[in-house]
Amino acid sequence: MPTNIDTAVEIYSNKFILGLTRALAPLRAFSLDLSDDIIQEGESVNVPLVTADTVGDWDEVNNNYGRTAASSKGKSVKIDKRKICGFAVTQSMMANFRPNQWEGKAELNQKEMADTVLADVTSLVTPANYGDAANKKVAVVLAEFKRYAVANLRAQIVKAKLTPAKCVLALNPDFFSALLGDLDANVYGGTEAVRSGAIPGLLGFRSIIEVPQYNGPGFCCHPDAIAVGSRKVPVADTTPYKEFGSMVEPETGLTMNRVVFTAGVIGKTSFSTECWYGYDVGNGDALIRLVG
Repeated sequence: MPTNIDTAVEIYSNKFILGLTRALAPLRAFSLDLSDDIIQEGESVNVPLVTADTVGDWDEVNNNYGRTAASSKGKSVKIDKRKICGFAVTQSMMANFRPNQWEGKAELNQKEMADTVLADVTSLVTPANYGDAANKKVAVVLAEFKRYAVANLRAQIVKAKLTPAKCVLALNPDFFSALLGDLDANVYGGTEAVRSGAIPGLLGFRSIIEVPQYNGPGFCCHPDAIAVGSRKVPVADTTPYKEFGSMVEPETGLTMNRVVFTAGVIGKTSFSTECWYGYDVGNGDALIRLVG
């Protein structure tokens, strides 16, 4: 039967978001301000840096329940990154509705989009941004990267003034796989590593995650190390488009536009997905790099 483009787009979107939730898991290691609020492309948003509040003594006279000011810091992030992927909707695709074809495209495209965004964000993790002194990096060896090596790494993280319980340890696939090969469900307590690419709570870390997009062994950070923001940036006139809507990844709130465009004169239709976002260094002292 002929393709109903609205139905096809919904099938694509559902599959796209389902895969994106797992693919974007590493993004939740950072401070985020992702929403479908509308701004102009290139404007800045204030991303609250996620940090712990100071613990003090109860003050009976001044009443500690009344806080004098917000304790969180923010980072101004410009929404100036725009990534897009898509495909031509052929006459054959319109004449013959194949749901698996739209789902297959969505499954592949969401991974490409997530990989591109995460590679872009983690490109911030450089000596220039987070320092190259002895206390800003930890040497690791792939052949020795097992539980005991991570335990030693944890001790060095503490010496560098980071708190493991607040830290995400992000590893590239080689190091994550080396560690995973030395574990079983009795050690890390579940199937999260297989299902979501994350090992929660191991050796006191908030989480240990796989970040295939990072160019290096990995890094360890508090959430305030990197600030990431995204917004919905609409076009001024949607008349030329069959659809100019959005998809929202529920775990992070990352919004992506979905666009069906038909070139009027030649009548060719295309479907695209795009993401507007930005990122910046948050707290330069909240991240330690792993170096080989």
